Amino acid sequence: MGQNAPAALEEDTVIQDKNQEKEQPQKSIFCRQCGHIITSHSLAVQPHENTFRNPAGYSFHVLSFSDAPGAAEVGDATEFATWFSGYAWSYALCQKCKAHIGWWFSGKDSFVGLIATRLVR
Repeated sequence: MGQNAPAALEEDTVIQDKNQEKEQPQKSIFCRQCGHIITSHSLAVQPHENTFRNPAGYSFHVLSFSDAPGAAEVGDATEFATWFSGYAWSYALCQKCKAHIGWWFSGKDSFVGLIATRLVR
């Protein structure tokens, strides 16, 4: 809470198909549960890695990206217990298997915080 949110990168990125991942293994980040492409390393923003605790006491190691084309935004945005002052959050789910993989944050800009243990990097 109260931390500054990372500014979004202004960069176009082509997400690689998982079948092409052998050609460029550092490019894509996948859903751990189903293997769906979620985002790209090139969309990482700073600060990129943070660990947060929610009101229920669960800790999450979160990686921040300017976009995650493979993640759906679900639910109404709320500022309740936000980790970034001035930003509302909503859930980020894998578009393919619907697993909860993080949160979308919106404020002066927008970004996604993805749970590191729910991804294959």
